[in-house]
Order: sequence, then C-alpha cells, then structure tokens
Amino acid sequence: METPQNSIWGPELWTILHSSAERIGSKALGRLPGEELRIWSTLLSSLRYSLPCPQCKKHYTDYFSTHPMPQWDKDTMRHWLYELHQLVNQKTGKDNTFTMEQVELHYSQPFHFTRHVAIVRGQMVAAIRLKWVERMDMQRTMRILEELKRFYDFF
Repeated sequence: METPQNSIWGPELWTILHSSAERIGSKALGRLPGEELRIWSTLLSSLRYSLPCPQCKKHYTDYFSTHPMPQWDKDTMRHWLYELHQLVNQKTGKDNTFTMEQVELHYSQPFHFTRHVAIVRGQMVAAIRLKWVERMDMQRTMRILEELKRFYDFF
C-alpha cells in the first residue's frame, strides 16, 4: 500500500497556500471580502483533519491553536503562512531559503492550481487507505480548494 510522502504533497500544498495568499484582496470584483475570509477560514480549519500525515496534522493543529490570526488581511495571512512554513522547515531540518520578499516574488507568479491540487488529492487518498484521514475530511478540503480556485480564477 502506498504511503503518502511529505516530500511529494508538502511542496504542492505550500505552493497552493502561498500562491493563493499572494492573491488575497486582488480579485474582489464585486465579491464580498467576507466570502474570501470564509473560504480561507474553512480551508485552514479543514487542514487540521486532512493533512496526509498524522504527525503533520498534530503539529499543524498545535500551531493553528496557539497562533490565531489577530486580524484578517493579506499581510497577516502571508506572515502567518510564512512563520508556519519556517517552523515546518526547522522541524524537518530544511534550510529556510526564502525571505518574505522572496516568497512574494516566487509565489505571485502564475501557477497551475489544478495540477498541484491533483497531487495533494492523490496523497490524501493514500492516507485514507491507511486510515490516517477520513474520507469526509478529505472531501471537505477538496471542496474548499475548488472554491478557492473559482474565487481567484485559477486554472
């Protein structure tokens, strides 16, 4: 049975999160800011249950609980994700290669959202088979990622 690999789904999920955060507030086009907040809040909350790694879920849940966002805006979200990513890199022994400015330059570029989500989805399916993730939790996360895709007009 295939085991989810953090080295496969991790970079894909980071790309989705950082790239999406770079677009916060950029595509309002008459949409309510509350809708954007709802999508992000639901996504970040759902990851506590759907990450395809038991240890990662625990660490993320701890971070999520101890680092609430004091306000909702692009800079706060970008900083929150950056700090989380730095903590993960530290725990996994990886170099912290990006500064906040480099994150903005790197992740503000166009990217293929659907391809990245497909890889994460495949890893979550493997986690379901191992009973690391509940099917309904994975489906919830996939639905909210689809909403994120439509909200920002990703391809």
